[in-house]
Amino acid sequence: MFRLKRHKGTVLVVDVDDASVGVALVDLGDKARVVQSTRATLPVEQRSPDHSATAVVALLEETAQKVVQAYATGADAPPLIASYAIIRSPWTRFRTVQAEEVYEKPVIVNEKLIEALAKKALQSPSELDAGNRLESGVVHVYLNGYVTNNPIGKQVMRAMVTAYESDVKPEVKKTLENALAKVLPGRVPVVRSGMCALLSVIGEHMPELHRAVIIDVGSSSTHCAVVLKEAVTQTAVIPEGLLTVIAKIAAGSLPEEVLSQLRMLANDSCSTDACKALKDSLARIEPDLAKEFGESFAKLASKRRLPNTAMLSAPAEIAPWIASFFSRIDFAQFTTTMQPLATELLTADHLADAVTWEGRSPDTSLGVAAGYVNILSKSA
Repeated sequence: MFRLKRHKGTVLVVDVDDASVGVALVDLGDKARVVQSTRATLPVEQRSPDHSATAVVALLEETAQKVVQAYATGADAPPLIASYAIIRSPWTRFRTVQAEEVYEKPVIVNEKLIEALAKKALQSPSELDAGNRLESGVVHVYLNGYVTNNPIGKQVMRAMVTAYESDVKPEVKKTLENALAKVLPGRVPVVRSGMCALLSVIGEHMPELHRAVIIDVGSSSTHCAVVLKEAVTQTAVIPEGLLTVIAKIAAGSLPEEVLSQLRMLANDSCSTDACKALKDSLARIEPDLAKEFGESFAKLASKRRLPNTAMLSAPAEIAPWIASFFSRIDFAQFTTTMQPLATELLTADHLADAVTWEGRSPDTSLGVAAGYVNILSKSA
């Protein structure tokens, strides 16, 4: 469905949601090697979607310029050969869909047959905006009912594909591409969706996780995807994230102070009375969060009950707490076995086979982005 120029060398990778940007310089190879990285977050305040888009792209340009300039001053620094942007919810949406053909007599599978099936699949009704499609491709090819990694040239009576696509807010994509073009003139940025990146990395490096609820918590929204055999069967976006949690628990305190306390709490270095009050505030908002997530899970489960396994990706500031929240709250009524969700927090350890970090603390979301870019570089 799309092909990229194969890149080998050092590239710029950015991870973007509506209030946070991660920037990394990555050496591509057997593993992605992060040689420089940083994350910047907008000040905590209420913003319209348009204001958020403008502010986060400006933050991205400023942060990326600093990283690239610092890199360029290094001795014998090789040139940056490409730039990649991974855009997450709420700026992008994602889906997978299937199409099948049964033939009267055996046919030989070729690229045209697979592309025709993918096109048929993607023509099915969707909430996504086809005019602002960001990416599309084929997840799996099934021949005579079985997944086949090398389908070309095989003879079949029945063929099916699982295809994927995403769309993007066009104004966000345009301004982001313009910003990256200023940072790395002459390089056309490659833009992909956060959910595609997350699912690709999980599929490549955690193949045992083939039935799960993927919960991707961002700055102000959470993207949930139900994955069955690497196909997304249901999705939901919930308007809760790091910034909404801060807003709920600030109670007169400065949001930046609350964010600092959350970071200490996440590092298990918060023992003051203020930190105890923070823990109490987090406990008070849990019933409302449980209600909101429960309503979304109920809608997801109305089509098909949820797997018992959940993989959670979340900002470092609230990752331990939100993981504990999902482990303690009983969502058993929505699962296939009527048992609680077994929630696992995605960490850098899960990505050890995909990404290495050169003398710096891992950033899980940036690690996913770097690992995905490395996958793209090998498959192009």
